Amino acid sequence: MKKTLHIAVAGSFLALGMGLSANSMASGFSIIEASASGMGQAFAGAAAVAEDPSTVYFNPAGMMYLEGTQVTVGMHIINSTAEFNDKGSTDLSNLPPPLASTARGGDGGDAGDTFYVPNFYYVRDFGEKYKIGLGINAPFGLGTEYDSGWMGRYTSTDSELKSININPAIAFRANEKLSIGLGMNIQYLEATLKSDIYQAVLGMSDGKAKIDGDSWEFGFNIGLIYELTSATRLGVHYRSEINHTLEGNAKFSNMHALLGGDRKQDVSADIKTPATFSVSLTHQLNDKLTLLADITHTSWSNFKELKIVDDNSGATVSQVDEKWDDTFRYALGMKYAYNSQWTLRTGIAHDETPIADKHRTSRIPGDDRFWLSFGASYSPSSSLTIDAGYSHLWVDDTDIDETYNLLNIASGRVKGDYDSDVDIFSVQATWKF
Repeated sequence: MKKTLHIAVAGSFLALGMGLSANSMASGFSIIEASASGMGQAFAGAAAVAEDPSTVYFNPAGMMYLEGTQVTVGMHIINSTAEFNDKGSTDLSNLPPPLASTARGGDGGDAGDTFYVPNFYYVRDFGEKYKIGLGINAPFGLGTEYDSGWMGRYTSTDSELKSININPAIAFRANEKLSIGLGMNIQYLEATLKSDIYQAVLGMSDGKAKIDGDSWEFGFNIGLIYELTSATRLGVHYRSEINHTLEGNAKFSNMHALLGGDRKQDVSADIKTPATFSVSLTHQLNDKLTLLADITHTSWSNFKELKIVDDNSGATVSQVDEKWDDTFRYALGMKYAYNSQWTLRTGIAHDETPIADKHRTSRIPGDDRFWLSFGASYSPSSSLTIDAGYSHLWVDDTDIDETYNLLNIASGRVKGDYDSDVDIFSVQATWKF
């Protein structure tokens, strides 16, 4: 019974380390939505553009380009779809009918959802030579939710990851051309995972497993902006990895007595959020048009394994090799100063997935995606700017071929592909004091 329980815990907790967001807007389980002005240009030039206080997150050195005290408040609405197309999924083939056929289910419906991601930034002078700032946003998260009774319910039903990143920062000018910024990151992660447990062979309906865990940890970010010419800036920004240990419990309900019955178990898992390194360029072509470019490297290869520990005994419940790959995100954009009140924006981007086909699961049916973005800024007065941005993301057709074993007596297979896309609407207001 203890071995069976460990199998259930491992299967459900697996997504904690593999990324809970099938439709995260950046690679893996990252969320890049941290600025509505940046959204309008697909975040091209994000580490160099320094238009508003959201630069605290993308490159704190950019605070030196802001005048006085400024506050930005923003909201992003993310609508994602992820529809599974069955192409050869099998029943629990080791079982005779009718038990095998009862294990099969539907296609899960649309596993995507609508999410709301807020952010807040504050920048002010600190003495005559420094700027200080504070950013609060959500750099990781989202999730998937399948219809009840879908064919992959023994691998996942619901997955959700939430985060908060509190980023105080300071910046100064090293000389007339070089600005430097430093920040500390106080980060919170919270995960909730659900899956079903097969019990038909014991004459019962599916059991339910729910995993909850959370963690507070610390990291840092550092950046610089160098003025190559009066019209051209180069921005470089590094954000450190953060080593989390999510601690929580596994709850099992509607469980047969032979499988341990209804119970709760303390569990934990170590997760590293990836380091990122960005190089951005902005070039003011003339008094109206500015060109933007960005390359961001994300070190997902630091996620090499998932180790799940029973907190009561200290024993390793499961240890799985993950072998994610590092990724690049490439973006190009432009902004056009139509007049003193209006600025128009557009951009494109290509964002790689860190997950090879052979490691993809139903909890994370994401793939490479292509961005097309539009946006505008409106300044009704010198003290207020309102930004709005929209992006559509085309996600590559996503193949999945996932096998699983249940209780060491039955096996199943989820095989097919996903049709996915994403729409993002962003708005923010910036006040200058």
